[in-house]
Amino acid sequence: MVELRRIFAPPEAFYEGGLHLEGERLRHLRTVLRLGPGDEFSATDGAGFEYRVRVEHLGRDRGRALVLGRTAPLRESTLELVLAQALPKGDRFSFVLEKAAELGVFGIRPLLSQRTVAAGGDGAAAAARWRRIIESAVAQSGRTRLPVVHPVCSFEEMIVNPSPPELRLLLWEHAPEGLREVIDSRPAPRSVLVAIGPEGSWSEQEVQRARQAGFVAVRFGPRILRTDTAGIAALAVIQSRWGDLG
Repeated sequence: MVELRRIFAPPEAFYEGGLHLEGERLRHLRTVLRLGPGDEFSATDGAGFEYRVRVEHLGRDRGRALVLGRTAPLRESTLELVLAQALPKGDRFSFVLEKAAELGVFGIRPLLSQRTVAAGGDGAAAAARWRRIIESAVAQSGRTRLPVVHPVCSFEEMIVNPSPPELRLLLWEHAPEGLREVIDSRPAPRSVLVAIGPEGSWSEQEVQRARQAGFVAVRFGPRILRTDTAGIAALAVIQSRWGDLG
């Protein structure tokens, strides 16, 4: 059976028996996937459903497709995994967003720490670009739910949470315990938050504050990983042990 090309389309783009095609969805189908009338594709609404769809018309500004069927495949991890990532320099956060979405995270919290040196810019524009990256990663990986990308927050806002996850991990190269030790010594939690520091690492004050707030500091092997590598590696290890990877 031929694997259908996938796109993301929000729930409001669907109507009774059909799918509105416009903007980025229309451009992607026509110029990237090079589909035309009669071609079939798959669309996820990010709310748990996947649709089998057939192109009916692709105009210059608008198009439409016929919905042939709807399913709710079980492709989401049962582990509620959240990545809190100190914003890295340049455009590396785009890579983190894409790979975290592919690895099945429930949410992503962009973070400003004491040593964060992140490029400025319009917050609304950045949020819109981050959402497009997440939508593309969800479609590419076959996920059916869109991870939540929270607004950029401070370190203090991250650690002061009235409803914290069951386990909160702070990756820190000087931690007394390794990630594997912590994983091997605990039963599977329902929810995990993984906090990754900036290029210059966490400050001593931040590590102390996090521990006081209930975070478990863990190191990640004998080598120091870049901030945009560490989070992705940690997510993969945790999903492999407590989630649905592997």
